[in-house]
Amino acid sequence: MFVPRAVRLKGVKEIQRPKIAKPLARPQLSKDEANNKDALVEAMGETSMSSPAPQQDTASDAAAPARGPRFTTKPVTPEYIAQLAAGIELIFTDYAHQEEERSRWLKDRYREIDGKESYIHLTAILEHTNISKLKPEATQILLKQALHDHPSAILELSQNEYHVRRRPCTNPLPFVPHNSFEIVDDDGLSFWDQRTIYVEPHLRNISPMPAKVAQWLAEHGQLKPKWLPIQAVHTLWNSCALVVLSGNVMHDGTWNKWREAGKPEGWKVMTKVEHTKRTAEYVALLEQENPRGMRKITQDTSQLPPIARPATLPVAFEPLPEEACIKVEGKKKRKRRKPAKPGGHAGHDGGETGHALNQHSADMPDARPADAPKDVDQEGAAPCNKKKRKRRKPGSHIETDDPIAAAGADDAPSKKRRR
Repeated sequence: MFVPRAVRLKGVKEIQRPKIAKPLARPQLSKDEANNKDALVEAMGETSMSSPAPQQDTASDAAAPARGPRFTTKPVTPEYIAQLAAGIELIFTDYAHQEEERSRWLKDRYREIDGKESYIHLTAILEHTNISKLKPEATQILLKQALHDHPSAILELSQNEYHVRRRPCTNPLPFVPHNSFEIVDDDGLSFWDQRTIYVEPHLRNISPMPAKVAQWLAEHGQLKPKWLPIQAVHTLWNSCALVVLSGNVMHDGTWNKWREAGKPEGWKVMTKVEHTKRTAEYVALLEQENPRGMRKITQDTSQLPPIARPATLPVAFEPLPEEACIKVEGKKKRKRRKPAKPGGHAGHDGGETGHALNQHSADMPDARPADAPKDVDQEGAAPCNKKKRKRRKPGSHIETDDPIAAAGADDAPSKKRRR
């Protein structure tokens, strides 16, 4: 409806006509797009709309493998049981009963069982380093099995089989004195040092475990019967240890005969005295080559256990004989040659040169025959000490009738020489 302008200004609004929506123009498709669209419609018509039947999973029918522990434990073998038995026996040896630190460990754990003293519970034995270092971890049942499978002549179990002790009738053995740590021989060698050997096993992981060293040496070492049982094992480093036997190893005949067998195979074995000698020679050589460095490396052997202390060597032993000494001479300094002085001191330099030649000839050995006369020698040495006199130029001729005055005038020094 049309509303005049004057009426519209008064507030009357014109009814707006509804807008007619124009139809959208459909985009024209190219021939290629039209063909593709027709092909897609035909393909959809040919496709089946029903889903296929589910296939059976054959892989799920097979049983899934069971996953084991992340860290595998070593199996319990007969060799491991033998090592447990050897470790228990090391705890109750004569050396352990008389050595201060080991005997203190035993006394702190003694119990009285069924009216009998000096028993130790198996739980305490499990805590001992001889047993705790073995793998797999030992148990009381394994300890009892070891004592049954490898019975010892010096040990006995209690009735409940949870306590073990040293048989009183075998403590100490007949050849071990009560004060064994106070006995020394004529050379100052202690009782136990005479029975100690140094070993380097064929495997590096054996030495840190005393029970394994004792078991391997007793089983594969073909030891003399008088050297058994093994009394103690002390680890020096990861690759070597000291082993205390029951018999003396200082008899050359018995020792050399056993070493010829080369048992155990791959082991390096020597007496403790021989090991101490070689160590002393090596240290003496280092001190000779590097004295300052070796002064800083000092070890107080008094704080070490008796088994680890160096053996006493004979008084006549020399760590480094004079024939084997290697003299390490320092670098000689070169003397600086003084610069030559002006020509006026040529005579003085010649004197110094002659003195140096005389000194050199004095230092040289006397090569003349013994029956040569002394005066010949003096004549040969005289030219060396004689200074060469400088020839004076003749002065200008002075005309005079007196020949004596003329001669005196020639001998008089000139003014230049006075200057």
